[in-house]
Amino acid sequence: MIKDFLKSHWQRYALGIVFLVVVDYLQILVPKLIGKTVNLLTEPSVNTKLILYYTLGVFAIATAVMIGRFFWRILIIGGSRKFEKYAHQNLFEKLLRLPISFFDTRGVGDLMAYFTNDIMAVRMALSQGVVMSTDAVAMTAFVFFGMLTTVSYKLVLISLIPIPFVALSSWTFGRKIHKRFKKVQKSFSSISERAQESFSNVKTIKSYGVEKNFEELFSKECNRFVQNNVSLLKVSAIFDPIIDFFAAATTSIALFYGGRMVVNGTVSLGSFIAFISYLGMLVWPFIALGYVVNVLQRGRASMERLSAIMNESERNSDGLEFPKDPRALRLKSLEFSYGNTKVLNDVNMSVQTGQRVAIVGKIGCGKSTLAKLLVKLYDVEDGHIFYGDMDINDIETKSLREHVLLVPQDTFLFSSTVTRNIAFGVEKFHFDDVEKASKIAHFHEEVVKFDKSYDTMVGERGVTLSGGQRQRLTLSRGIFKSARIVILDDVLSAVDSETASMILRDLYSQLDNVTLIVITHNLAAIKDSDEIYVMDKGRIVEFGDHSSLMKKKGFYYRLFMIQQIEREIGT
Repeated sequence: MIKDFLKSHWQRYALGIVFLVVVDYLQILVPKLIGKTVNLLTEPSVNTKLILYYTLGVFAIATAVMIGRFFWRILIIGGSRKFEKYAHQNLFEKLLRLPISFFDTRGVGDLMAYFTNDIMAVRMALSQGVVMSTDAVAMTAFVFFGMLTTVSYKLVLISLIPIPFVALSSWTFGRKIHKRFKKVQKSFSSISERAQESFSNVKTIKSYGVEKNFEELFSKECNRFVQNNVSLLKVSAIFDPIIDFFAAATTSIALFYGGRMVVNGTVSLGSFIAFISYLGMLVWPFIALGYVVNVLQRGRASMERLSAIMNESERNSDGLEFPKDPRALRLKSLEFSYGNTKVLNDVNMSVQTGQRVAIVGKIGCGKSTLAKLLVKLYDVEDGHIFYGDMDINDIETKSLREHVLLVPQDTFLFSSTVTRNIAFGVEKFHFDDVEKASKIAHFHEEVVKFDKSYDTMVGERGVTLSGGQRQRLTLSRGIFKSARIVILDDVLSAVDSETASMILRDLYSQLDNVTLIVITHNLAAIKDSDEIYVMDKGRIVEFGDHSSLMKKKGFYYRLFMIQQIEREIGT
């Protein structure tokens, strides 16, 4: 991700580093001018014009440094903000391209941590990390050069004895910071995941009165996060003072040996003051080195986490256009497993164009999984699912989903108007089409009762609507899409049998040339289907129309009679 970003932004960073290096160089000129001024003041005859010249020189340098700092901050810090936008966009697009199986093992809170903490840590490495790294190298080199041209090289070498210990400390503590920061990021993900899970299911938590339990679980995650942060802080708390100590040791050595040289007349007072000023400037690279190690190791740890996501294998979306005349949907000996759990076993099915087909069975028999496979939410091997004569794996994913629509049982609605929720994903549309879809789903009668009709705002996840209203709005969205094959995965479970039957009858009559596959538990609602497939334990155990299945008095017959009895008892 960083390499790709720098390919198009390296000029910006290069120019920013040039300004930064120039600013560092200009700063080392100030001690020289101060030293020369002090030497002039110690002479019997003071040259005031030369002193004024040196003073104006310091002022000019300060002005140039101010301008230079403005530009390197705009270029480098501004560049890191551009990376932040670039990273957010690329990570978001990557996640959208990943298969559903990836999200089966990742929580929303965990993924949000990548967008917040991890990208921020990498941004800091590309801003403060770059600045302080350049400062540490350039300033050290310039200051070292300034020292050698000001005082004896022996004093310089003696004063810089602590530097090897700084390098050793940086290498030792850098590894520890990297390892511990990864633990901090992981625990932050756990906190985000726990919070997201709790707030998403707050109604269930309150209904069961288990607020205390979730408070304790969240507290444990927070304690773990604090412990990992304290563990990281301990390393930083040792590392930073060590760097400060070596910086102070350097100054102490210089004062002792340099002071003796001034007394002995080996070094002039002005040169010694310039040398001490240089040492003071060298303290910043020492301190910056500590920050650099901290920031870069944190950025490296976060970049490893981001790279793991970016390197996740994507589904190959390339392929052929969906066939213009699919004629039939065929399933041949289809099998599928979630890990080691087999869900579908030797499923065979044939659906002709324009047919009204129902798939029924007990909960957990594999109906929803079958629906997901038909729109390539999960991968299957070649030779099991065909649209016409074309294998599903040879069809481009985007083209497939433009023609085959799955309306899932999860009624996720967005915080927008009823109209925008029905016309989901479509920028330009006619309101008449929205209203027509709503009427077919028997939702129009409900919408017109709202204060603002179709302009009514739907709360996040549809919290302002009842369960039946949410399902009918979701169904309206599916009808509006105008796909050639529509798969309804138990979208009428919150609607009574009579209403469900009316909705399906209207769907059958008004969706011309549309192949409709209805997955449901409500057997009374699908009696008019052309073909009914009955599933049990991942297999097709019966198929036929309602009359023929009832005559067989098999599995379908038993399910239907049980529901009839339950309905009579309920009334």
